[in-house]
Amino acid sequence: MKIQLKNWKIANLSMSLLDERTKRDNDSFDLESGNFFSDDEENNTFGVAFKLNINDRSFDLIIEAFFNFEIVDEKMTEDFKLSSFPKINAPAIAFPYLRAFVSNLTLQSGLEPVILPSINFVQLANNDSSIKE
Repeated sequence: MKIQLKNWKIANLSMSLLDERTKRDNDSFDLESGNFFSDDEENNTFGVAFKLNINDRSFDLIIEAFFNFEIVDEKMTEDFKLSSFPKINAPAIAFPYLRAFVSNLTLQSGLEPVILPSINFVQLANNDSSIKE
C-alpha cells in the first residue's frame, strides 16, 4: 500500500504575549491528536488533526493543524481505518512538520524558539490521544 502526505494547513492560530507582570515560572504544553475519514467510499483520503496548546513563560500559543493523506494504489478499507497507521504512523509522519512550524514561528516572532519534544505516538494512541507536559 502506497500512502503519501498530500497537504497540510494551519486552520487556527492564536498567539498572545504575556507582559512582565503575568510571566510564568515554567512552561507547559498539551497536544491532542485525532484522525478523520471521508464519508465518500470512493475517496481514498484521510486526515490527522492536531490541537497544540503551549503555555510558555512569556506567551500562549494555540494551533490547530490538519494533515491530509492519500492512499495511492488501493481502496481504503475498514480494516485500514481501524489499523495503527491512521492512529500512530500518520501522526508520526505529520508531527515533524508541526514541530518545525512552531520552532520557526516562535523564532521569526522574535522569541526564543520553542522546540517541541519528540512524541511517542504509540503511547499517545493508548492514552486517549492527549499528552500533557
